[in-house]
Amino acid sequence: MSVAFAGIAFDAFGTLFDLAGLIPRIVRRVGERGGSVFEGFAARLVPYTWHLTASECYRPLPRVAQSALLAAAREAGVTLDEKGARELAGGLIELPAYPDVAPMLEGLAGTPLAVLSNGTGEGVEALVTAAGLRERFDHLLAADQVGRFKPAPEVYALAPMAFGAESDGDVLLVSAHEWDVAGAQAAGLRAALVAREGAPTGFLGHEPDIVVDTLAALPEAVRLPA
Repeated sequence: MSVAFAGIAFDAFGTLFDLAGLIPRIVRRVGERGGSVFEGFAARLVPYTWHLTASECYRPLPRVAQSALLAAAREAGVTLDEKGARELAGGLIELPAYPDVAPMLEGLAGTPLAVLSNGTGEGVEALVTAAGLRERFDHLLAADQVGRFKPAPEVYALAPMAFGAESDGDVLLVSAHEWDVAGAQAAGLRAALVAREGAPTGFLGHEPDIVVDTLAALPEAVRLPA
């Protein structure tokens, strides 16, 4: 299909892949408080990456996830050692894709696509491959290539370079996170919000270029008029 962009890049965690896929693994490890541990982990993971980037520091996402899991376990009154946290964080490469990913990819057949993730290159490769989606993406782009996390502009800059776009605005970033959309726009990209949780809030005054309530609606939203 013909689309209005040189390429489309997708956030991974929470956009293409469901982070809640970690819950069964956590419950098996720590028992009935596993749900609370997951909630604490999910609430910490992204803010931890923001703190590192603001501090001009970088640690690979699996290590950040381990720290978030250990803190969440302490908060929930659950015993979890570093080895256990490391094994749980390993589940990030085995997350399930959301059900709307497959129809979206079918609708975008022939369009240059990329994953643009805060993960590591090795981890993103493993995640996309395990989900059976590797052949659908032309590029797998990860924060460890620049040693910073989104919303640092260096991460978003990977996408226009990978697609060979004439300008940053020729690339669309698709994310379920309003802060990610705002970061992409600040870096010069266009951005689409997957508003699974309802209407956008207008994060810090930023408005997405495109809003869809499901990834399955994205192909029609980016299609060039006939």
